Amino acid sequence: MRVAAAVAAVALLVAGAAFAQEKEKPMTAALIAVGTEAPDFRLNDHNGNGVRLSSFRGKKWVVLAFYPKAMTPGCTREVCSLRDAAKEFEGAGIQVFGMSLDDVVSQAKFVKEQELNFPLLSDPDGSAAGRLGVLMADKPYTNRITVVVDDKGVVRMVDTGVKVDSHGKDLVAAILKMK
Repeated sequence: MRVAAAVAAVALLVAGAAFAQEKEKPMTAALIAVGTEAPDFRLNDHNGNGVRLSSFRGKKWVVLAFYPKAMTPGCTREVCSLRDAAKEFEGAGIQVFGMSLDDVVSQAKFVKEQELNFPLLSDPDGSAAGRLGVLMADKPYTNRITVVVDDKGVVRMVDTGVKVDSHGKDLVAAILKMK
C-alpha cells in the first residue's frame, strides 16, 4: 500500500511540475502583420547602450533582422550579408539591427569576430521578439525572420523566407521598391 501511495505521489509531483513548466513557457504572439504599428521596445546593443525603436520615428526606416543564435554558421552568413550591404543601407537611410536572445557579451563577441558594422541587439528575455511574434514556440531562440519598419513606425515587410547568403542585397532591393 505504501509503495502504491508513493508512486501516486510521485506521479502527481511529475504532473504538477510538467504543468508548471508549461505555464512558464514564454507566450508567443502571432507574427506581426504588415501595416500594423510596430510595438516599441528598449534593448541593449552589443556595447550595452540602450536602443529604443521609437527613437527612429520620423528619421529612418529600421531593419530588425532576427536570427536564432550568434556565431552559428547560418546566422554568421546572414549577418555578414547584412554587413556587406552596409553602404547601400546607409545610402537609403536605413538603420539595420541584428537581433537574438543572446546576451550582450555574446553579441559583442559576434560583432568583433565578424567585423560587423551595425549594432546587434540583445533580447535575453524575448520580450521584443515575443511581441513581434518571432519566437520559436518550442525552443529558446528566435526564428530567422526580418521585420522592416518605416519611418512612421509601421511594419512594411515581414520576411519569413530569409536567404542567408543574399539577405542584405535582397532587403535593400525590396525596401527601395517600397520607398
